[in-house]
Amino acid sequence: MSSKRSWLTLKHLTFTGPDADPADIEFSAGLSVLMGASNTGKSFSVKALDFLLGAARDLPDIVERKPYDRAWLALDLPLFGPATFMRAVAGGSFELRPGFVTAPPPEDASVRQLSGRHDHTNNDNISRLLLEEIGLAGREIAVDANGKKRSLSFRDLARFCIVDEAAIQSETSPAMSGQYQFVTAERSVFRLLITGADDSAIVPVVDKKTFKASTAGKIEVLDDMIAAIDGKLEADFPHSDQLADQSVRLEASYQDARLEFNRAQESIRARLTAKRTYADWISRLEARRAEIHINFGRFEQLQDVYQSDIRRLEAIEEAGFLLGLGGDRDCPFCGATPDHQKHAHSLDEIEKARGAAIAEIAKIRRQSVELDAALADLSAEGVQGERELAAAYDGLSHVERGLSELAPAANAAKHQLDQTLSVRDKVREGLALLEQRQSLQNRRTELAALKPAAKSDKPNLGLSTNAAFEFAQTVSSVLEEWQFPGKRAVSFDETTFDLIIDGKHRRDNGKGVRAITHAAFKVALLLFCRDRQLPHPGFVLLDTPLLTYRDPIHSKAGPLSPDEAALSNTSLKDFFFEHLSKNGDTCQFMVIENVDLPSGIEKMGKVEVLTGDPTTGRMGLFYPARRPTNPAGTTSGQVL
Repeated sequence: MSSKRSWLTLKHLTFTGPDADPADIEFSAGLSVLMGASNTGKSFSVKALDFLLGAARDLPDIVERKPYDRAWLALDLPLFGPATFMRAVAGGSFELRPGFVTAPPPEDASVRQLSGRHDHTNNDNISRLLLEEIGLAGREIAVDANGKKRSLSFRDLARFCIVDEAAIQSETSPAMSGQYQFVTAERSVFRLLITGADDSAIVPVVDKKTFKASTAGKIEVLDDMIAAIDGKLEADFPHSDQLADQSVRLEASYQDARLEFNRAQESIRARLTAKRTYADWISRLEARRAEIHINFGRFEQLQDVYQSDIRRLEAIEEAGFLLGLGGDRDCPFCGATPDHQKHAHSLDEIEKARGAAIAEIAKIRRQSVELDAALADLSAEGVQGERELAAAYDGLSHVERGLSELAPAANAAKHQLDQTLSVRDKVREGLALLEQRQSLQNRRTELAALKPAAKSDKPNLGLSTNAAFEFAQTVSSVLEEWQFPGKRAVSFDETTFDLIIDGKHRRDNGKGVRAITHAAFKVALLLFCRDRQLPHPGFVLLDTPLLTYRDPIHSKAGPLSPDEAALSNTSLKDFFFEHLSKNGDTCQFMVIENVDLPSGIEKMGKVEVLTGDPTTGRMGLFYPARRPTNPAGTTSGQVL
């Protein structure tokens, strides 16, 4: 079987600070074991992994973490490849950086900001990114029995791959958190993991409580609206039962009033047209009269010019004539003989000028005659225009008298129409209120008759019998591999969503047995998804699954119960690690423990031991803080 899957592979967890050496834990691609005494940081590392995968809960405020300000989780993502999540120890958003890094990159390095809050509509949050990497982005899960849905978050999957000490000992199903309000959602997530099918196709129905509250609220609103209409009808329409008959009568009256008004309007309209015609005619006649008056003035001025030109030309002609007569005689003034007289122009030229003057006089006289004719025409046109203008004014006066006579009747018809229309509209308003009231009453009747969704209408959110059986068989196989005592006959209880092992509910066992069977549940789920190529984060972290091997005297978990004592006398611990190691080529397992480990465990996977002793091995998760050197050459500070 190919080991290439859309699963996450954790590489190392690191804490850094400006005045501290890096503190880190490396993880094997197969089995990793973190072994140590109490208060060495084992449980803190579990919370830190969850914190760096999007948990909103703050990290425990232990003194050992004070020198560190950043937490880093290096992991191999199926699509993105080698990557590192960085988050401030104080919490907040994330930075995603390519490669396995534990130091702030150069300013030009590729850094992607990610929110810690899930948002299925936005790619820039760690939940959406991780879901895309494992092939579960965009999936939906039901959150109540009526099929109400929400988008899947990576936090829904976290409990199936990160199991802390409290959860592993709990009597609650390994698939559940124990909080009643999340039961349906958590069961939906488990069903998604073992079937690969989400709840996006489910059509929600309204639950009985919500239905009743919603229906009662709607009826109350309708009652308020009906009461408001009743109040208005009582105040404005005390005889509302007669509105329909009134409407019929008013419609007939309105039609009669409108007909009468239209007749009056038609008579007025014809006279208004005639008035506009007379007004236009008068306007044109007055404009022409003004033009004739102007032209008379201009023509009279031109006649004066003609007479002046004739007199001037007659003078020239007479002078020429006189000059022509005396050209061959002694000068009457000085007595000079014709031979001794000098003229600037010859007699021929003078005669020509005289002839031209005579011709021009004739021409001007012809034009003067034509001008007299034009003046006569203008005068005649002016007289005719005055007659027409008088007739137009007479016609306009006649039309205006007719309009004055029709106005009272038209005004009365308009007043009657307006009154009828106003009353008709008021009646229509009352009828509209009655119609609205009836509509609201019908809606109220319909709502009162509605019934909540029947049980058969609700979606079936149960786990299929076949899927539950196959998963239970996988758990049985895991328990067999671990040599769990008994027949290892496992069934899945759909009521509690938990296991029944050899006829006994898992929750009815002691803490140690609950812890190991919880671990079997989570390991079996990973193997189940692996064998069927179903989406899963791809790793399981278990905090103290071997609680039954505790020291019954010094352990805070107390003495062993009979079933724990029976289990502690077996070699399950050895088979447990062997089985996880054997499957480490395709799955990643991380175990946090404080019991003695089997001999040869180093050959099965990577083992990190936290001694709690500063003189032996690694004392704890956090390395000592750097201590600055003082001027005297000594160091100061506190070792964590």
